Amino acid sequence: MAPYFSLLKTILMLMCFWQLASPFTVIMSDSGAPSTLVEGPQNGFSMNKYGARTEAREQEAVYDIMRATGNDWATDIPDVCRGRWHGIECMPDKDNIYHIVGLSFGALSDDTAFPTCDPVRSYISQSITKLPYLRTLFFYRCFSYNPQPIPAFLGQLGPTLQTLVLRENGHVGPIPSELGNLTHLRVLDLHKNNLNSSIPVSLGWITGLRSLDLSGNKLTGTIPGLTFPVLNVLDLSKNLLTGAMPSSLGTCHSLIKIDFSHNRLTGQIPNSIDGLTQLILMDLSFNRLLGPLPISLKSLTTIN
Repeated sequence: MAPYFSLLKTILMLMCFWQLASPFTVIMSDSGAPSTLVEGPQNGFSMNKYGARTEAREQEAVYDIMRATGNDWATDIPDVCRGRWHGIECMPDKDNIYHIVGLSFGALSDDTAFPTCDPVRSYISQSITKLPYLRTLFFYRCFSYNPQPIPAFLGQLGPTLQTLVLRENGHVGPIPSELGNLTHLRVLDLHKNNLNSSIPVSLGWITGLRSLDLSGNKLTGTIPGLTFPVLNVLDLSKNLLTGAMPSSLGTCHSLIKIDFSHNRLTGQIPNSIDGLTQLILMDLSFNRLLGPLPISLKSLTTIN
């Protein structure tokens, strides 16, 4: 049950971060022409006299993605947005053409389950890059028996993607530097895989991140001097990170939670920590930090 509640907290966090928008949002397509989507996932697929339907190229892409995860049954659905399942979200544009904005895979609990993945042959299809309106991509415990790297082509997902969760999938290898191209991400969650190598500096390009969770991997090297002006949660715990805590951490003024526990960090806590005036939780346990606590910690009145 513990993994489920941990994941549930992540989902609740995403809901809190989601901001209400105006009735319509203009999103630029690959061609550069604006396409207007009706804001908010639709609870039911309504047919009008003109015949609402899923965009044909996106539907074929979804078929490929579902086949790659062992869900061949989906290819029998003539319109994936009209015959939607738990785990796919669609939105209509002003011409009542439906576009895929969310895909989720993995059983969260007995009561809440997205399509599961074939444990032996599943992989992430490159057809995901053919969904130009995708906002959420979620894979949970999908590739544990078929370990594979995180595909670099995920960095091509474009400006609409806001949430990327690849959690407890057994991913191996480094974090692709191409993920730094996802500059509109709000949530990046790679918790509890088998990722190694260092944290890519390119992640610093994602200046709108609100939650970054790289915990439970085998990441090495130092923590790069990244600046995230609106980041609320930073979890790098349970890795093999070394070196000092970066002084740039003090510029992440929106941080509420920092967890660097269970690493091999050395040196002192930087004085710049006094810039984190909204900090509530900071866990630096099970490291090799030395020296006295900085006097600046006294100014953090909200910290536990």
